[in-house]
Amino acid sequence: MSIRFKLTLLLFTLFTFAIGNTIFTFLLENYGEEKLDWVIHTHEVLNESKKLLSSMTDAETGQRGYLLTGDPDYLEPYLKGVTSAEESFKRLSLLTSDNPEQIKRLEKIHGAMGKKFTELKLTIDLRKKEISHNADNADNADNADNADKAIDIVKRNSGKQIMDAIRLDIIAFENTEYILLETRKGDFRESRAQITTLMALEILIFLFLGIITIIFIRNKLFSPISMLLLNTAKMERGEKQNIQDILPKDEMGYLLSRFYQMSETVYANTAALSHEATHDHLTGLLNRGEINKTIKDSIASTTAGNKKMAVCFIDLNGFKQLNDSLGHDAGDAVLIETANRLKGMLRSDDVLFRLGGDEFVLILNNITEASHLNTIASHILETFSSPLVFNGIPIEISLSIGIALSPDHSTTSDEVLKYADIAMYVAKREKRHNYSLFDKTMLKRQSDG
Repeated sequence: MSIRFKLTLLLFTLFTFAIGNTIFTFLLENYGEEKLDWVIHTHEVLNESKKLLSSMTDAETGQRGYLLTGDPDYLEPYLKGVTSAEESFKRLSLLTSDNPEQIKRLEKIHGAMGKKFTELKLTIDLRKKEISHNADNADNADNADNADKAIDIVKRNSGKQIMDAIRLDIIAFENTEYILLETRKGDFRESRAQITTLMALEILIFLFLGIITIIFIRNKLFSPISMLLLNTAKMERGEKQNIQDILPKDEMGYLLSRFYQMSETVYANTAALSHEATHDHLTGLLNRGEINKTIKDSIASTTAGNKKMAVCFIDLNGFKQLNDSLGHDAGDAVLIETANRLKGMLRSDDVLFRLGGDEFVLILNNITEASHLNTIASHILETFSSPLVFNGIPIEISLSIGIALSPDHSTTSDEVLKYADIAMYVAKREKRHNYSLFDKTMLKRQSDG
């Protein structure tokens, strides 16, 4: 077998594998993106279901406000709630069209929605008639009778029973989606692990082929030719020949560099997919996916010394009103600014998460004294003393902070996070310092409330 044939066969094998690797890498990337798309899709379904329930609540609130006051301004949230609920239902039907079980639940929810809207419209129409008769100086007894009928319908609690049924059905709907979400997250993590394993295997195969090619070309082609040319020139000059001279392997170095570039591209894309799955796309902060593990690790580190760790649950005050009045662009700007200001005050071992909406969680490590938490909370609030200017409009950013300490309050991640959440709601309700350190009496107050 000639050297030319061996070299051609070796190079053909190498380049065929390179092309196959490129195609295979592309297929793996598409597979990972498909798994990530399903995770995002499930989040969209959950967000839309929460929006549906919120719209139903808004419609009911507007109805009751109108019945009690007769103020037509209350009809606006009622009408918006009805319209928004129908839009959310259509969106959910489209998003879950591939899931017969969820479609059945949605049909049941939609039937209950129709009953609820009928009850709302009936009471509002009765109240409108009463107001219209008053305006026309009609018999007050008849007018009062219409008002009493509307109130009586509400007092029968049929509307409340329908809303309770809707809430239960939506909870069942969301529970199914949460199960799907965890399954799809597991599929995505599994796909990432498969990609990593396959890339490692490809690296080993490429390295093997590269080494074989280098050895073959050096021993069978470049070294003999180089030595022949060098020694021929020396012979012409009458110099003593040196058979130890070799030629640098520039061509093989080029092939290996191309291989490494392709491998780096694959790993960069894998890292980008991993980042998207574990980070909030708006603020760039970690999302809730790793929060329990991070808290567990922080709690575990406290057992090695006398240090403590704390969880700060941070919530923006008046964020919904801000979104409603200035729009979602302003709301997004506030969330980004909040994340940036909090990141600016982090120590090297602190970790910041965005749970979603207007909620953030700050994990503080290496706390020596519980009294230091008051200073830290005051520093956080002071960081937000200056307003954010958005499109020329100054926006005050107000926070409510709840703090729970480990091991003082609990040594489990779920409880520490829950206690910080409870303390945050106490701070939001009492509005004295805008922050509150958890104590056990809050659990009793919460159960009493």
